[in-house]
Amino acid sequence: MILENKPLKPAPLLVVVASFDPNGNGKNDYDENNVAPLYDKESPIYGEQWAISKPQEVYDRFFGGEKSLMNFYKEMTHDKFWFYPVPIDHPDENSLDSGVLFVTVNIPHPSALRNTGDYNNETAAAKAIAEIVKACDPYIDFAKYDTDGDGVVRPTDLAIVILNAGYDRSSAEADNSFSTIICENGPTPSHRFMVHGTSQPTDVTMRGGVKVVRVSNMGEYRSVKVGLMTIGTPAHELAHNLGAQDMYSRWTPPADAEPRWPTPRRFTLMCSGNHICDGSMPAYLDPYQRVYFGWADETVAEEDGVYTLHSTLSGKYNVLKVTTPNPDEYFICEIRLKEGFETFLDNDENSKGGVLVWHVDEKINEEWFLKAQCVSSNRPNGQRHDLGNALKPRLGMEEIRDDDGNFVKFGPLYAEGSRASESYFFKSDDENTATFKSELYCGAASGSYSLNVFPEGVSKDFKLHIEVLDEPGEEMRVKVTRKDK
Repeated sequence: MILENKPLKPAPLLVVVASFDPNGNGKNDYDENNVAPLYDKESPIYGEQWAISKPQEVYDRFFGGEKSLMNFYKEMTHDKFWFYPVPIDHPDENSLDSGVLFVTVNIPHPSALRNTGDYNNETAAAKAIAEIVKACDPYIDFAKYDTDGDGVVRPTDLAIVILNAGYDRSSAEADNSFSTIICENGPTPSHRFMVHGTSQPTDVTMRGGVKVVRVSNMGEYRSVKVGLMTIGTPAHELAHNLGAQDMYSRWTPPADAEPRWPTPRRFTLMCSGNHICDGSMPAYLDPYQRVYFGWADETVAEEDGVYTLHSTLSGKYNVLKVTTPNPDEYFICEIRLKEGFETFLDNDENSKGGVLVWHVDEKINEEWFLKAQCVSSNRPNGQRHDLGNALKPRLGMEEIRDDDGNFVKFGPLYAEGSRASESYFFKSDDENTATFKSELYCGAASGSYSLNVFPEGVSKDFKLHIEVLDEPGEEMRVKVTRKDK
């Protein structure tokens, strides 16, 4: 997969905190002793929801603190790309001069709006986003971010994150005693309404005739336990706006996702890695997408031999692409250490990280990557397909054993209760931690070992061994050996 316009220079970011004031009186009508009018569809304040963030704390979370979203992207990309605070061209007396803007729109929260008139989930979200983006027009000269003069402001020209007052559905627990309607059941009376975090297309014309065509949209508040939205979900949705794709099993009818499907789990921002430490310390992108964006150097191992890998914080992060007899399939090796933003990459205090091995099938990615289904366990065409970007963990897959109980090979799915810390390969006193053997791993759908497809003339005895020659560290060597029996 080739990305035509790689994000290789910093982009300005506007964080918009939006409140919803349907009766337009400019004040918060919430009364803890009389909450019913907020949820009465005939009430003039139905769907009212006001933000509780403070401008400086939002700024610090995205741009100012050591563990800010800006620094996350700088660390992950080796200063190739990050989001910086856009100047507010026309601030009012309550605005910061850059990065963060608070606006109020005179409509119900979108999860309430969808229950009024002719709106549904999709059209209510689109209406709310359009109104919020329009409310930013007096403060930002959007036309100057139309860098190529085509009348369109893209996320690489000016990125926008909307924090909708209320909860974010990806992290808040539903309160079914209030309502069974999803997105209208927040944990506390003052914040009942929710939105789903999304990368959202929009079509809003601003002053100067330019259009804003995509934003990141989520809730302002993460959960009762955590409080305000952390950086994991915004980092994930902003990556979508750049072209990154989900690495989890997205819902596609029929809804029969396999819970033990071997998604990358914590090891990519685009799967559950965006929720590590409640989203305050998200994982990097997987190596396939870091190469896709131009954020990683790639060495191609056409021949057997010893190759050197470097970790992210070494400043020389690289990945090793190990080719196979099938030109569509290859393996990727990378170092992932528990340091920087990835300090809590797994929950094992004794784990230091090591080398991860991934299997890539470009034939699958050609069809499914841009549809965000390259690792999905759903059946969009009536059957599951193999993964286009598959993590091959050292341990954690279900085990196939012989009649005497001896381990033979891994099955296609994760074992029950498998742990993320068992994914790394590294040299240790136990020789079993050091070597990846492709013949022990099969495709999740095909059940074919080593490769998903063996081209004509290629022996099904082909196997690839990758031996890690060093203990976990910022520089680790791997020995690549291909065999056909």
